[in-house]
Amino acid sequence: MHKVNSMKLPKKIIIEDNATDRIPSILGQLGNFKSILLISGKKTFDLVGKKVKKDLEGKGYRVKSIKVDKCSESIINSTVKKSKPLEPDLILGIGGGKNIDVAKAVSFNLKKPWISIPTIPSHDGMASNRAVISKGKKRYPLVTISPLAVIADLKILSEAPTRFFSAGCGDAISKTTSILDWQLARDERGEPYYSYPADLASSSAELIINISKDYKDNYESSVKLLMKALINCGIAMTMAKSSRPCSGSEHMFWNAIDRLFPENKALHGEKVALGTYIMSYLHGIDYKRIKNALIDYNLPLTSRKINIPSKILVKALSISHEIRSDMRYTILRNGIDEKEAKIILKKLDVI
Repeated sequence: MHKVNSMKLPKKIIIEDNATDRIPSILGQLGNFKSILLISGKKTFDLVGKKVKKDLEGKGYRVKSIKVDKCSESIINSTVKKSKPLEPDLILGIGGGKNIDVAKAVSFNLKKPWISIPTIPSHDGMASNRAVISKGKKRYPLVTISPLAVIADLKILSEAPTRFFSAGCGDAISKTTSILDWQLARDERGEPYYSYPADLASSSAELIINISKDYKDNYESSVKLLMKALINCGIAMTMAKSSRPCSGSEHMFWNAIDRLFPENKALHGEKVALGTYIMSYLHGIDYKRIKNALIDYNLPLTSRKINIPSKILVKALSISHEIRSDMRYTILRNGIDEKEAKIILKKLDVI
């Protein structure tokens, strides 16, 4: 049986309008904190961080804010160094995936708890214990600790550009193929497979697929459902003690694109959405259903719309199996040569 005795999940998950106004009182419920390190981007500090800092200082907390622009090893080390005079009891990560990943990594380095305060609904990392760190042109995963709490202000999230909502839907729907890859590894290689986190991730994907036609009818309600789905995906990874429930061949495809074409401006969720469409075809499931849902969310499924050259997408599909091949057994297990990759992408109207 899977051991879960050391598993730690968030103590509080709050998704509501004006949730950031409640941060001082929530912190009082969670522990006896005195000094707080606030990590955000420049824009997210102006949008949220400045008020949070003022509110906390008004309640007697000592607060230091550090603004970051990427999640790299050097930024993390610099942030840890800058935080030492404060000796923080708690780290707040405010913003998108990169800011929150820096908060995770700094929390891990300082051995202090952290709280996730997402400002865009674009990724599943807001409640997970996993970060992606860049070092030069390479990236590597870091297993940290789960957030003490997730505080999601629905008003702020609903007012974010809709492109981020779409990207979050793409990331949620990608669990369709990541779970199929995990099941394939179980069936063909005997890899450990845990039903509960797998079901949690796959049901989150199904939820977002099922509301794709109607999500505009009550957009704020749809944002709340998406946030629940993404948080559940983060929890699924913590429960599985692996990113397996949420990252498979579609994420390998995203990683391959970024290796070949690092200057691309597509969002993570947009690239994994395209990967999910392709991998759902390779898995032999109803890929047209996946395609239609992704189109409903205005996700780019062609080379032109995602603004990545066709030759890059062909090459990416042909090398995706090399990404983490020692750790990740997927539908790409035998590899796809460039000639076959081109045929597949043409058949799917990607190129």
